[in-house]
Amino acid sequence: MSACETSPFAVRTKRTGTQFVATCRGEMDVTTCDLFFAAVLPGITDTATSRVSIDLADVTFLSASGLRSLLLLLCAAHYNGKSFDLHRTQPQVRRVLDLFGFTTFKAGLVWEATMSRTSRPH
Repeated sequence: MSACETSPFAVRTKRTGTQFVATCRGEMDVTTCDLFFAAVLPGITDTATSRVSIDLADVTFLSASGLRSLLLLLCAAHYNGKSFDLHRTQPQVRRVLDLFGFTTFKAGLVWEATMSRTSRPH
């Protein structure tokens, strides 16, 4: 379990069986998104994990930097064959996710179009 209590943002992680859950609290912005990314990435790269869930019930603000971290983790999860989902988003956070299309696009399409080695020119 990891947490940072001195920051306006904290993330606690827990693995139960094949599920990895990150529970976040506070503001996810440029000053805190590295903490979030570093806390969740081990769950994505863990071979025993099949599902990564992010609990955003106590996230009060999501900046473009936080959104970028979520997108990078979503792509990393897809690349590693893991499901990735967000839970219990507050209305103000959900609005940001919806405005940027995070909740509607398909990670596989984004990954194949931008990151896949097979789609890159040689």
